[in-house]
Amino acid sequence: MKVGQCPPWEITPDKKLTELLGEHQDYYKKGLVCESQGYGIGAYVYYRRIIEAIIDSLLDSIADLIPESEKQQYIEALNKTKETIIAKEKIELVKDLLPEILRPDGMNPLNLLHSTLSEGLHAKTDEECLNIAGSIRDILVFLVNQIFQTKESSKKFTTRMRKLLNKKAGKNGRTKGQGKT
Repeated sequence: MKVGQCPPWEITPDKKLTELLGEHQDYYKKGLVCESQGYGIGAYVYYRRIIEAIIDSLLDSIADLIPESEKQQYIEALNKTKETIIAKEKIELVKDLLPEILRPDGMNPLNLLHSTLSEGLHAKTDEECLNIAGSIRDILVFLVNQIFQTKESSKKFTTRMRKLLNKKAGKNGRTKGQGKT
């Protein structure tokens, strides 16, 4: 009879996901445990709780990725999301405004989350919920990773460009008679 495991089985979410989940990372871990044990309804409930808990910060993070030409429309929709506490309604307001970087092959992850959350728990079997829970988790992880990677890449790009421009400006700003030191 197996009594324990050494080292014990551990669930450690990705650093970026942990940062976004904050105090809700226990829901993620519990969802993973439920999934691994075949408890689809339990996993679905935990992932749904995460989405409902972090939807505002997720939508705020997406705002930074919206092209300037569409930013005003997104900000208006984002402000409307603050008027409701229902995640499904929040997603409905902004799902069609996602930037291309968050829609691989034209697929809209927020739209899929919206329709999945709309289906609810009461009409699904445990097995169906298990399949849905995996999709919710995968979409959530994709969105978080894509948002962080895009922001990080943009920040590095901007920093490097400024560095090059400053060097170029410094080189071109020399007066006659100045040489290299």
